[in-house]
Amino acid sequence: MKSRSLLVVVFLIFTSVLLAACNLPSRQTSPSQTPAAPITAPGTSSPIHLCDSQFFPNAKGDNWEYSGTNTAIGDYTRTDSITNSSDEGFTMETKVSSLTYSVNYTCTAEGLVAEDPVQQYAGAILSSPDKPVNIKLGTVSGITLPQKINPGDTWQQSAEFEVSSQEMNLNGRLVFDYTAVGYENVTAASESYNALRVDATIRIQVTGLRIQAGTYTTSIWMAPGVGIVKSQGTSHVPGVDFSDSLELTSFSPSP
Repeated sequence: MKSRSLLVVVFLIFTSVLLAACNLPSRQTSPSQTPAAPITAPGTSSPIHLCDSQFFPNAKGDNWEYSGTNTAIGDYTRTDSITNSSDEGFTMETKVSSLTYSVNYTCTAEGLVAEDPVQQYAGAILSSPDKPVNIKLGTVSGITLPQKINPGDTWQQSAEFEVSSQEMNLNGRLVFDYTAVGYENVTAASESYNALRVDATIRIQVTGLRIQAGTYTTSIWMAPGVGIVKSQGTSHVPGVDFSDSLELTSFSPSP
């Protein structure tokens, strides 16, 4: 596989992570960031649970169904389900066509932190008997989804990665820049939502070659109490242009 082709595949994998569930490579929890027990709001006796998220319901049994289309791979369907949940974190299982993978989240005072989602399933996508490709995440920083988001807020996330195959090894860095644009009325599967639009730009930088492999820009709409209801993204990789769109078809909260 030529270096440019490998870069394109890597880019597609990492952008699919964003489109699949907004499960971005996130910082690993250090001893000083150990999740705390529920805290009590000042002047009240009611506990505040760190996993409470306005834009990401995470009770065990919550289920989302999506339909999507990608100009590079065609139409696809996706199902997200919360399979485990506690005061410290939760697990989301995602099925995209024939691929199934799980992502664990840790709940912190700053927000929700996905624990290395790429490493759990990128190998299954990229590996084949004659073309094995491995992806390993290195130093990661940032929050997957802040505890509170207001229009105008910005945040950034970055992750170092290493890609290896029989032909070559590449090291690089992913940089995610986010902007909460504001609330907009959107429609998904004939349902109307007043959803917060978040614009994101992903940059892939290849350290060894000292080049930027490309960028991916996307808009994600998240409805309070529901989660992601719609997304639209476009690739800006030289010679590999594609677009992707996704919309919610049904959300079933836990009983």
